[in-house]
Amino acid sequence: MTQRKYKKYVVRVSENALISLVLSSLEAYSVKKMDITQKGRPKSRIEVYGSLFGHEVVMKNNAILYHIEMANTDTTAEQRRSSVDVNREAISLKADVITSFWPHLVYLGDFHSHPFKSTREVLDNKMYCMSEDDREWLNDNFWQEKGYRVGIVMTIAAMEKAGSKACGWVSNHCVEATLGNYRMWLAAYCAYSQKGEFRYTNDNDISVTLDCPALTGLQWEHANFGRFKNGQYKPL
Repeated sequence: MTQRKYKKYVVRVSENALISLVLSSLEAYSVKKMDITQKGRPKSRIEVYGSLFGHEVVMKNNAILYHIEMANTDTTAEQRRSSVDVNREAISLKADVITSFWPHLVYLGDFHSHPFKSTREVLDNKMYCMSEDDREWLNDNFWQEKGYRVGIVMTIAAMEKAGSKACGWVSNHCVEATLGNYRMWLAAYCAYSQKGEFRYTNDNDISVTLDCPALTGLQWEHANFGRFKNGQYKPL
């Protein structure tokens, strides 16, 4: 079996990227949008899709870090309640512009939302995970050519009452947050090549850690850190 190049991945979401993910997902969920394919009937609770840009860094412990600096909504994607059709021309354009004019950033991958009517619907079947349909379309040369590395799923559902549950991890790759009477789950997946196929990491894969300090604070050392002892700092 072909081994992954790296055994550990950290997906770090900046506060700016998190804000964009939350705003675009909330808008698609809550605000009715005219859909000419549905005889002009406006619909809410539709999926949203966008591109991720940031940095790739190999850390001291030889784990790979994908730092997501920007989450940009694709306005030409065709949105529906249970799926979204991406516009590859838009993805190529944005990746080219970033490479040409903002070379400190690279195209890292994409995000999309999973809108559900209630939190119970999500929790009963762990619908905050990536669907099989999501996984199937990744095995395409287009994504490898673009340097696709990370997929983010933002699941959102409404609650009858506003909640105060603290932000926290559902698993190492998924963080849960409450905003008023919305519950949101942010899940990260990494892409890699194996046996000639381009695929996502599994649900609850211990090799993938989602790091979102804006929600959870600084929780770990990603590499060994020195200690202050006897009045002096000493590196390990």
